[in-house]
Amino acid sequence: MTRASSLPAVLAALAVLAVVALFGSVPSAHAQSGTTYFPGSPQLAHENRGPRDTTLTVTVSPLAPGVYAAKINYVWTGWVELPEGILLIDSGLDSRTAEVLADSIRARSGAKPFKYLVNTHAHGDHTGGNAYFVSKGATVMAQTHAAAEIDAEAKKAAESDTTGLTKAPSKPTIRIDRRKVLGPASRSVELIYLGKSAHTDGDLIVYLPKQKIIFAGDLVSNRSVPWLLDPKFDRLGWIAAVDSLRSKRFSSVTTLVPGHGTMDKPIKEIAYTWQYLHDSWDRAAKIANDGTSLAAFKDWGFLGPYEGDEFYVEVNFMNMRRLYQEAKGIKTPGRPGTRAYK
Repeated sequence: MTRASSLPAVLAALAVLAVVALFGSVPSAHAQSGTTYFPGSPQLAHENRGPRDTTLTVTVSPLAPGVYAAKINYVWTGWVELPEGILLIDSGLDSRTAEVLADSIRARSGAKPFKYLVNTHAHGDHTGGNAYFVSKGATVMAQTHAAAEIDAEAKKAAESDTTGLTKAPSKPTIRIDRRKVLGPASRSVELIYLGKSAHTDGDLIVYLPKQKIIFAGDLVSNRSVPWLLDPKFDRLGWIAAVDSLRSKRFSSVTTLVPGHGTMDKPIKEIAYTWQYLHDSWDRAAKIANDGTSLAAFKDWGFLGPYEGDEFYVEVNFMNMRRLYQEAKGIKTPGRPGTRAYK
């Protein structure tokens, strides 16, 4: 090797040393932008506190006076201004996400306290920021089945956090069996369990009847492939829940905030989820009945109408594997704790 040809290598080495001198270490692989988080991610509030190169994007949509939807990266959240403080719907992926979301809320709703935090279900991409809002005084609420899982995950996060920055909640999540109403008559907020296991066994919707708004959580996705991998996933229960959203009870709704994807007319958002639940099952069941091997799922698992939608490549084929096995009568455990793929 000549002196001239070694010069770039020397310069590169000096650059690495400069980074180490400035930051103490090279950022870990967890901080790289090649990591993709999917629906169902567990709480990450106690992980990855080092430098990051990921940009958090928040898009806020005013829906009615005192009512907002906010999409932070790929997760929809929202909040409602009540006389006693802010009612927040889901908290995002982790404490860093929650802090950014809190800044967006304060910029629009002022210094109102965070009073309630409603989790639409227990998946970590919707509950990972709970610890942050609990530390600000919020009381967590969830459907009874989801509440137990949320409390267990919060305790686990606190116990495994060697920094001591993640604290276990001082009080358990308030459990909602079927329905709870908060707020004044002019801006009442109904927390409703539709009665069946669906996306999970603890899905809540947040309904504002006067404002004709529903926050549907992951019961509804639009242009984003639904996650059919929760251990308590029930396809027929999910279809029934989606049908309930099209019933006379909610016929006046003009705005529906999905868990993932894009907002559109409620009927279109609901139809997307309903159709995917049917199309994916029809395809997987046909292949299973034809005797085609599960191992070839990447050959037969494609669903053309959904190609190009969010999470199609990452999630659709895993969904098809599970549905194939269900069509064969094989009970599968789902994917608890699935977090990230690179």
